[in-house]
Amino acid sequence: MYEVGQLQQAARLCHQVLQVDAGHVDAWHLLGVIACEAGDTPGALDFLTRATQWKPGFAEAHYHLGLIHMRHGRLDQAASHYHEAIRSAPDCFQAHSNLGLVLNHQGRPLEALDAYLHALSIQEAPEVKIGLAECLQRLRPDASRGKLRPLLTRAIHEAWRRPEELAPAAIAWLKGEPLMRAALSHEGPVGQPSLVAWQEDTLLLGLLENATVCDVAVERWLTKMRAALLGWALEQDAEDDASLSALQGALARQCFLNEYAWVISATEDAQLEQLQACLDTTLDSGGQPLAHQLLALASYRPLHTLAGPCFDATWPEALCAVLQQQVEEPRREGLLRTSLQRLTGIDEGVSCRVRRQYEENPYPRWARASLLPPPLRLDDRLRMQLPHARFQPMARRESLDVLIAGCGTGRHSTETASHYAGAHVLAIDLSASSLAYAMRKSLELGQPHIEYAQADILLLASLERRFDLIESVGVLHHLDDPEKGWRALLSLLRPGGLMRIGLYSELARSLVVAARQFIAERRLPATAQGIRACREALLNGDCPDVLKPLTSFGDFYGLSACRDLLFHEQEHRTSLPQIQALLDRLGLSFVGMHVEPAVLSRFRKRFPEEDAVHDLQRWHTYETEHPDTFIGMYQFWVQAPGSPAPGAALRNTTG
Repeated sequence: MYEVGQLQQAARLCHQVLQVDAGHVDAWHLLGVIACEAGDTPGALDFLTRATQWKPGFAEAHYHLGLIHMRHGRLDQAASHYHEAIRSAPDCFQAHSNLGLVLNHQGRPLEALDAYLHALSIQEAPEVKIGLAECLQRLRPDASRGKLRPLLTRAIHEAWRRPEELAPAAIAWLKGEPLMRAALSHEGPVGQPSLVAWQEDTLLLGLLENATVCDVAVERWLTKMRAALLGWALEQDAEDDASLSALQGALARQCFLNEYAWVISATEDAQLEQLQACLDTTLDSGGQPLAHQLLALASYRPLHTLAGPCFDATWPEALCAVLQQQVEEPRREGLLRTSLQRLTGIDEGVSCRVRRQYEENPYPRWARASLLPPPLRLDDRLRMQLPHARFQPMARRESLDVLIAGCGTGRHSTETASHYAGAHVLAIDLSASSLAYAMRKSLELGQPHIEYAQADILLLASLERRFDLIESVGVLHHLDDPEKGWRALLSLLRPGGLMRIGLYSELARSLVVAARQFIAERRLPATAQGIRACREALLNGDCPDVLKPLTSFGDFYGLSACRDLLFHEQEHRTSLPQIQALLDRLGLSFVGMHVEPAVLSRFRKRFPEEDAVHDLQRWHTYETEHPDTFIGMYQFWVQAPGSPAPGAALRNTTG
């Protein structure tokens, strides 16, 4: 009965069995599973506990008890039951995997890593790879963990997490090794023999191809490497040499990804003009350019700027990948842009200036989509992401209408479309360039069902559509009036609907505010030249000491990203008490805050009261004591008033 979805009939049969045999553990277990699926948490806990009382080593019952406690934020109890399940059934893949998830949420990455490695040895499931990557990004090199390098390499190449999130860990591992330490300590130019050693380093190549390098020392070394390869390309003009093609190709892809943010010397400028003239002459005469010369040029300028190169030869694999990135993908974006729908006009003033910024510099640039777990219902996904969330369960429907307000280049929209079962996503943005990028990435990922449109949030109130979930992360603070924009979005939310919001912190952004003042004093324009000049000043220490920590920001290392970070046309900042006052004015309930597990663990030690995690004033106190807590931004969930799902009570999922 249960297998075909006839839950009530299955429950009746279980009760009949128990009348005959009160110790029938399978009947107790099935009743617990049925109650859990029906949303009857107390009943599920009672039935499953009875099953373990009759059979203490009942792995399946312990697993389901762990699942219930995990979904309701009771992480210690969940871990205890998963350990019991594993003790009775060592090959229980899901128990190992979920134990890893619980330990990760508790800020215990080393223990979580061990649980995930056990799970991976049983089954290489997406959720295990994602969990392993979360552990790897929180760990740093250690002699006892050398075996993890191949795992980190796989995680970067296969994008178990966003590659840019794994980049700091990859850089730390590389910098902890003798070969990289020697390379970074060498003062002179980079020689060709020393480069050959890196041709086969798959961790370095994967980093260069998939994520912006976010480290001062490594950027300087790579800049010298690029200069050496440029000089070598001019010397080797007779024939191609494939000995460094993989490294050259990876470096060219890195430079395109960061939009050529690195400094260029006067010598390189002269050599670059010489190389450009050589290639132009070859092309004008109908000749075939040399692959290593094209790769050298691609490290300084995108190849789509060449005047009609003839690419009909059998190129090395590395050059084919660069041509795909620098010629074919921009061409495809140009075509997609012509088919873009427009839902509203663009308001004058700030909206127009912000649109112009992102037309010139779409943000963020990203190469690979991260591995994603199987889709879940919104309620279940939210409980997985925020075990402490407190909200009214959504009505059960086959579909979920989602609005991404400010989707940028599609990283947000593609992930959201994959996270939620039955999601129908409308993703909007001011910038047609960003939307074309997003559309290309969605098509590459097999997500043609995501609907993209150009629109201004401030003018969306006229849209005759309503949504169960609205996500606007990192957008409202770029509006002329963030509250007005939030109210426009709220008018599109169904009763009881959820919103995920991102806003800048006044405390955490003090460094950025100081940098914007420095930029204004230096009169640096928000152009490629101005951004490079700003980066060079910060990299060389030609700035107040207070600004030097800016090089620890990941967004410092890309042209569009640095413009978004330091040169933005419009930026508002706020505080948690101001957010609470705004939630009160808007009539929204606070659901939960997105923070790293380690931060949540420290917060709970500071404020052990059960409901403290839902108190924004306590979070404000914590942030005042730890001003860098929300260095990226505040990210939190809220819920609109409305009727919950029929028969559902408010579920406090606080642990």
